[in-house]
Amino acid sequence: MNEMRKKIIIQEILYWKKSRMLPEQYCDYLLALYSEGEEIDRKVAEPGKTKVALPYLFIGAIISITLVLNYFTQLPYGLQIGSSILSIIVLLGLAAYFSKRLWQYHIPLIGAALLFLLATVRAVEHFAPGRIGMLYFFLLCHSALWIYFGKRLGMAYLTVAGYLGTAVIVYFLAKLYVGF
Repeated sequence: MNEMRKKIIIQEILYWKKSRMLPEQYCDYLLALYSEGEEIDRKVAEPGKTKVALPYLFIGAIISITLVLNYFTQLPYGLQIGSSILSIIVLLGLAAYFSKRLWQYHIPLIGAALLFLLATVRAVEHFAPGRIGMLYFFLLCHSALWIYFGKRLGMAYLTVAGYLGTAVIVYFLAKLYVGF
């Protein structure tokens, strides 16, 4: 068998063993079979951690640049919202890409939810200044989305954030309109 193919197969088997896609005995058997009984150099065979950290640094840079552009520059309003929308689309795309690669897709998903919330608040403040009821309506919509996606994707923290957001908004609505 070609040496390059052997290395690729061994790397895949090590990945399966690490992520527990196959039982450990099967992985050990397959490793012994494909390495022909030779000792495997795990430093060469396993991918480096810097390759995994690089996408998360990219995600942090996207979020940071978007926040700086929106809150610390004098860009026109259309460019601010456009940069937010572009960042949200990129983060959702990364979340979809990460979920197929079995990486932590929660980080870009949280970043997209945060930027979407901030963009919505910014848009409501721009298009309906002083209309606090409209802001509360859109915040309730965000909380409902968080609850839905938290339950749909099995993310307890997103569900809890949605319920807490709803409780806080209902409290402030009651305080605003009932006056207690």
